[in-house]
Amino acid sequence: MSIEIEHLIGKGATAKVYRNGHTAIKIYTDTSEDEVSREMKCQYFAYKAGLPVPKVYSINKIKDEFIALEMEYIDGSPLIHHNMDEVEIGEAISVLVKLQREIHTIQAPELFKLSDIITQKILSTNLEIKIKNELLMLLSELDDQSEKLCHGDFHPFNVLYDGHKHWIIDWVDATAGNPLADFCRTYLLIKSQMEEVAELYLQITCNEVGCLSSDVLKWQPVIAAARLNENIDGLSKSYLYELVQLWYERLK
Repeated sequence: MSIEIEHLIGKGATAKVYRNGHTAIKIYTDTSEDEVSREMKCQYFAYKAGLPVPKVYSINKIKDEFIALEMEYIDGSPLIHHNMDEVEIGEAISVLVKLQREIHTIQAPELFKLSDIITQKILSTNLEIKIKNELLMLLSELDDQSEKLCHGDFHPFNVLYDGHKHWIIDWVDATAGNPLADFCRTYLLIKSQMEEVAELYLQITCNEVGCLSSDVLKWQPVIAAARLNENIDGLSKSYLYELVQLWYERLK
């Protein structure tokens, strides 16, 4: 299969997305076929559950070298974009929270457990053993064995609007777990790019869910620590590391 470079429509840390007619082709770099299969399984699960998710078609090899996931192409724009005023941003964040709450209504016992993924990521960081142990103890206290569908990478750029409908994309990190953890991860993801918008997101989330901001932020140390294992920029990594260190110092 050959893909023209001018059809590139998206680029992330581990993959590029191309358009081929009505199909979007996500081509991965340094990603195992098992990981791509997991993403396909998660996206198909969400699609079958009735969420606004692009259909997934197949996994193929490009030039016997790269793994590609083929799915439905969505001709849409990210939920938040340049030149939006405060009112429009507020409306967009309200849509984001509504969609995320819709995701969390679905039970997903067949998916990987969020707490297991967080544990693996924390253990893989360069944090001191004593900090890792405290983080895992906190995780065990927070984990209520919930098996709600959690997107795992939910932010305004993973929601596309086609003029009629909002679509949720990029399901590679989907798990079964506690929605508060998913809210906290979204808060940290938005905060790394748009601090004021992150605070608005947290406020709207708590108002809609009927929880306190502290209920969401209790998850912050373990979510931040798990993020240290990911392919993120140095500035974000420094911020997350300091957040974890500050939390640990307060324990003493």
